[in-house]
Amino acid sequence: MSAPTIAPATAPEFTSWTRQAQARAAHEPAWLRARRERAAAVAGALPVPDRRAELWRRTDFGVLDWAALKPFATPAPHGFQHVPDAVRARLGDAPESAAALVQRNATVVWEHTPDALARQGVVVCDIARALREFGERIEPRLHSLIDTDHDLYTALQQAVHEGGAFVWVPDGVALDTPIRLFQWLDGEGAVNAPASVIVIGRGAHATVIEELVSEGAHGAAFHLGSSEVWVGDDARLVYGHLQEWGPNVVHYSNQRAHVGRNAELQWIQTMLGGRTTKTNSYWSMTAPGGQVYVHGFMFGDRRQHLDLHTLQKHLADHCTSDLLIKTCLKDRARSIYQGLIQVAEGAQRTDAYQANRNLLLSDTARADSIPGLEILANDVRCTHGATIGNVDEEQMFYLMARGLPRNEAQRLIVEGFFAPVLDRIPLEGVRDRLRGAIQHKIG
Repeated sequence: MSAPTIAPATAPEFTSWTRQAQARAAHEPAWLRARRERAAAVAGALPVPDRRAELWRRTDFGVLDWAALKPFATPAPHGFQHVPDAVRARLGDAPESAAALVQRNATVVWEHTPDALARQGVVVCDIARALREFGERIEPRLHSLIDTDHDLYTALQQAVHEGGAFVWVPDGVALDTPIRLFQWLDGEGAVNAPASVIVIGRGAHATVIEELVSEGAHGAAFHLGSSEVWVGDDARLVYGHLQEWGPNVVHYSNQRAHVGRNAELQWIQTMLGGRTTKTNSYWSMTAPGGQVYVHGFMFGDRRQHLDLHTLQKHLADHCTSDLLIKTCLKDRARSIYQGLIQVAEGAQRTDAYQANRNLLLSDTARADSIPGLEILANDVRCTHGATIGNVDEEQMFYLMARGLPRNEAQRLIVEGFFAPVLDRIPLEGVRDRLRGAIQHKIG
């Protein structure tokens, strides 16, 4: 697959996108309009990423016909009746019992916060409403963790973003039920560019599950998203970012987390769907005692291309990070995992671990694993490693000798491979659905 050859100066689609976004932003605060204009200027000055850039050496979006995409299609109507059936099924029989938000293409069609949570000051709403009602909370946070010039697509996202969730859990509030966020894409040429901000206050406890889902495979669709997560001092957050796009979706996203003093973040990342996916997930431990635990998996089949870049950023002393990403591939699928543990000068007594395990189910699948360390302190414990291999034939023989067909034996081995990640997902229905998706991929 060749890299795109267009440049921003001759890419009328990108210019059109940013101009439309600025025209639609007339009702927004002046500070946000100014940020959009700056991001558009940056996007206009950056090249389309190609294989000369290290983080794009193995991935490009050449499968996309930019002219066929429709970033500002007719807005979807609001109301629960306009929530797609597949999302309703995920919400269960009592959707009003959970704090939830559903975005369909570029429009947030439904949001709900139960009265009991609202009385505690919990907010789950569309970014547009947050700008109107909670501007002082969102202004210092929106796009503050993501460098605009990270690459062209990052700048473009900050210039054209529409929708996304604002989640606010006040200091000391402990939530018993997860907050559910959904991104849905449908229709040929569909585009969404949400920008979500999640803030967990000092000493608060919460679980937030964000699911990216679609159905159908007719015509390319494009997701261009961002999520910024703030975990306050002594707070605890379980955050799940679960990608289950249909096979027609190209995905690009940035996730960032800011972890405070003695705070704990449990991060779950899954990548199952999409045609081409590129995700950058970075976690910054900014004060002593911060802890980040990352568990994730990728499963690709057919010609899927899955690219995950992670950064465990230790900026303070006595912090801990532990990352495990597991990958399974079949057919002609390809994965790229590139990760870095970065320890700043003075971040003594850092304890960091990074592992990527890859299981290949066919001779034509390919996994690239590139872990790395960058250490500027001298009293640390940092380790990393990667493995790539095929299904153990002795395990297969053992299971088949006991009467299991080969496909069933392979399914058990793959499920066991993914079990450490699946077991950490806090919702039984989500775990069961992911197991079903894995079984479907195995065939």
